[in-house]
Amino acid sequence: MIYRYSIAQNVFTISVSDELEAWKELKPRFSLFEAISDDIPILEIKIKEGTIGKTEVPDVYRPTFLGVGLIDARYWKLDDGGHVMEFKHVKEHSTRMTMTISERCDRAEIVLDPRGDGNDSYHLSHALMIAFMMGVSGNGTLLFHSSAVMYDGRAYLFQGKSGTGKSTHASLWTANVEGAELLNDDHPLVRFSDNGTAVAYGSPWSGKTHCYRNESAPLGAIVRIIRGKENDLHRIKALKAFVSVMPSVFYIPFMTPEQRDMHRKTLERLVIEVKCYEMHCRPDKEAALTCMRGLTAKPEK
Repeated sequence: MIYRYSIAQNVFTISVSDELEAWKELKPRFSLFEAISDDIPILEIKIKEGTIGKTEVPDVYRPTFLGVGLIDARYWKLDDGGHVMEFKHVKEHSTRMTMTISERCDRAEIVLDPRGDGNDSYHLSHALMIAFMMGVSGNGTLLFHSSAVMYDGRAYLFQGKSGTGKSTHASLWTANVEGAELLNDDHPLVRFSDNGTAVAYGSPWSGKTHCYRNESAPLGAIVRIIRGKENDLHRIKALKAFVSVMPSVFYIPFMTPEQRDMHRKTLERLVIEVKCYEMHCRPDKEAALTCMRGLTAKPEK
């Protein structure tokens, strides 16, 4: 079966058997992003089961951002310019899955070990996210590690170091700010529209909080959450904002120079055109209200 999806205005396809156990778990969240479009897909992904042999290659690159949870991975490049990644459990030695991506990042093939163990959907979700981000890396689509809420027609991203309370702050908004809704709790996307507006999008990747919404809103602000004894919101200038926001944006170290340049330019544009803040706060109701009032206050005449 070939499925066509659109995420952050990026059309791509997934070819997969509906009988594949790992896909059965992921299909419901991706179905929310199904699209009827005549646009040529930027990426075609094929998923199948197959024998995974032992590959005798050195560890060319071991992405630290993948060494989390159940997943360990390594990467190497093919002679034809293509990319290969293999995934395995952190505490095991056997490879559970391999992914090959073309040099132009417009085709990907994912092969899963047929001996499923119940966690393969976790691996597959990660691989699909990486394939998607490599496919869109040349058009300015950014993936954030942040929580995102929608309020009064705009989206607000809460980012910061792990454990600082991004999800907590987002939940305080939805609990205490009338009309606030969670857009995504882990991996929202941001892309500039044709009219030059930065727009935040939901995605089929949302961490522990299963919030998969095919919705979007103009991006109102990006807020770094910092634990503090008092609730205080203040705006930061573009240079500091770039340093603040950059660690929260998904980055692929083995992108081409052209892709890296697009990534940097998009991030620079984002912190110039979108207001960025730091929020020193407690995990309480007043923190959400203080942040909301500061972000939505109309400028004095």
